[in-house]
Amino acid sequence: MGSGPAQEATVPERPEPVGGRPVRRYLILGATAVSGSLLVGLWRHSPISVLLVAVSTVGAATIAVLERRTPRLGPRPIVAAIGLLFVVAVSVAPRTSNDLWSYTIYGRMVSVYGDSPYDKVPVDFRSDPFFANVSPRWQHRGSVYGPAFVGFAAAGTALAGDSPLATRLFFQLTAAAAAIAVLWLIWRRTRSAAALAWLGLHPLLGPVIVNGGHNDIAIGLAVLVAAMLVRRRRGWAAGIVLGVAALIKLTTMLALVGVVLWGWRRRERRVAVTATVAATAVLVIGYLPFLGGASRVLTGADKTLTPASPFNPLGAALLGHDAWRDIPQPLVPNDTLIAIFYASLVVVAVLALATAWRAAQAREPEGAIGAATGSYTVAAEYSFPWYAGWALPVLADHEPTALAWVVWVQAAVMLAALKLPIHPSTTILDTTLRGTITYAAPILVLIAFVVAGLRTTRHGWTDRPSHPSVGATPGGITTPR
Repeated sequence: MGSGPAQEATVPERPEPVGGRPVRRYLILGATAVSGSLLVGLWRHSPISVLLVAVSTVGAATIAVLERRTPRLGPRPIVAAIGLLFVVAVSVAPRTSNDLWSYTIYGRMVSVYGDSPYDKVPVDFRSDPFFANVSPRWQHRGSVYGPAFVGFAAAGTALAGDSPLATRLFFQLTAAAAAIAVLWLIWRRTRSAAALAWLGLHPLLGPVIVNGGHNDIAIGLAVLVAAMLVRRRRGWAAGIVLGVAALIKLTTMLALVGVVLWGWRRRERRVAVTATVAATAVLVIGYLPFLGGASRVLTGADKTLTPASPFNPLGAALLGHDAWRDIPQPLVPNDTLIAIFYASLVVVAVLALATAWRAAQAREPEGAIGAATGSYTVAAEYSFPWYAGWALPVLADHEPTALAWVVWVQAAVMLAALKLPIHPSTTILDTTLRGTITYAAPILVLIAFVVAGLRTTRHGWTDRPSHPSVGATPGGITTPR
């Protein structure tokens, strides 16, 4: 008998695994919607807002972990979600912080009045149209920011004039540009959609932009660039970049600690020495004309406790206050707060040296630099969520280390602390949330940082992810899908 036409073998379609593309797209959509609601100020200080931070954090972490294990999405939907959040962030006025208007008044002291924000304070300019927007806590304080940022603010306010919209957009758009540059460098470095999601979808990044264009993301960009230069053994260039960043905030010099320890342990001492000389020279030259006024401002600044500091339990025991909220004038120093301030400096210094020394055994410098800068975020008595922007860019990777995850989680904890109701109450819900977020969680995070830092292995940043992102070729060129 003749045989009929050969039947084509059919291969049954494999079902989409749990956590496949549809699920991940819904996760991105949900995380973006929740983060967007935080940016526009819905339920600004309430248990609902705290819950939204938690949901957004879990969503971002889930997407990053799923994309690391089995890449499915590629960068496009993640970049689209991040872009949408950035658009929202620059479309609304500040919600959680008024730092933008402090930047403005300090800049206008120079550009409009020809005075130094290290010798004058905002209250000296009551007639300025922006003075009323400055937080009362900072109206009697000179600029705690370095000369580079004051010059930047002066240039911006000169361009914006008396327009509140133009002024706001100047700071927000430049912060957005710095965040975009950070994410671009991370993508160029890792070709990993997981790394983009890990940082770009973190609920912290939007508030960094919307709440005054915090300069901390610019510091994070500088630290990341410096780490890349150290990788190429360009110590002089890395030191100059860190020196300029330290002229924004002096705490940037913690990154130099990581550079030096890495260079010492990896026998790259020329890199360590040249970076130190260059950073110190830039810092000295930049501060020299303003040394008297700037030193007076800095020595009298920030001796208080912020809501997610690990020193809150000690402060509550000694002062009887609830994480900065019950003190009428929290920036007024007293002996107890000054003692806690110096104790926190010691803890930060020891933590930075110990964890960065351990991380410096890795082939790459990013771990040591991230450990040193992240130590401030988790251990200082005065720390805000955007301070994590110093360390998170350099710690972002296709497969972040345990220490990187600790800093990542701490940023969310600090953000949730700021979303608590402004005034404490005696309700069970408020007491539980406040006790968990402002007392228990910071201590647990600090312990986790110590454990993760001291258990750091030689694993560091990878030159390529072990599972390249969908749509990326080994050479880094994306292919159409």
